[in-house]
Amino acid sequence: MASVVQCIYYTGQKSQSLRNVPFIYPSVIWVQTGVKKLQWQNDWISIDRNNWLLTAGHSQHTFINEPSKNTFSSLQLCFLTRPSTALIQRSRQHSHHNTAPNYLFDEEGEYLFMNLVNMPKTLPCNVQQCLVNAFFEYLANIGKLHQLFSYQDLSWRDKLVELFRQQPSEHHSIESACQHLGLSKSTLIRRLREESTQFREVLAELRMGYALTLLQQQHYTQLDLAQLCGYQSETRFAQRFKKQFGLSLKEYQNTIDH
Repeated sequence: MASVVQCIYYTGQKSQSLRNVPFIYPSVIWVQTGVKKLQWQNDWISIDRNNWLLTAGHSQHTFINEPSKNTFSSLQLCFLTRPSTALIQRSRQHSHHNTAPNYLFDEEGEYLFMNLVNMPKTLPCNVQQCLVNAFFEYLANIGKLHQLFSYQDLSWRDKLVELFRQQPSEHHSIESACQHLGLSKSTLIRRLREESTQFREVLAELRMGYALTLLQQQHYTQLDLAQLCGYQSETRFAQRFKKQFGLSLKEYQNTIDH
């Protein structure tokens, strides 16, 4: 049964200083233990258990995960479906022009959030969609939904992610993507350029985000992780990881206790 949301748990036993962390899908992040110090404009925002971090899809953030009593944990709720244009417009109308990504949620928000976290994957997609729509309605009413979704239609970057995410380890060429999308190579390049991105950037963004998710699940060798993320060269993968996040694969693994 397909799911319309994805829940990802992150933990750490030591301080994790990460830069340019890609958020592929519109997400709400709830820190369970510890504090996430988020770089926002020219300042830092501290996000704890009382706040959500709302982040749009295809965005990148720099932050420090600080443990409390040797533990940091957070839950990321990713949305694989989109709200209607009417809901996004209503959210803009209810906005208080506060663009900060943190939100001090209430009991109603917590209830709806946990309904999605605990939603059985065996539920039919139309039932799952009803539960997600209730949360979208809540976010629209408080003027926050448009911070996750600036538009209703899928971008070309979104369409590529849908193609890549099923098999991140596969060899994805721009030619095969064009064939799948029914576009010429020049047209896809142009449309991605209009969205201020390019094919390789989208693929690398997804694979780096996937690498962090895998590392949270168990310990991998550098070679195994590289291959799971679609890199034939473990050295090239390690270089990309360090360039992306500002710390080496080993340094990040040392912050996690499996």
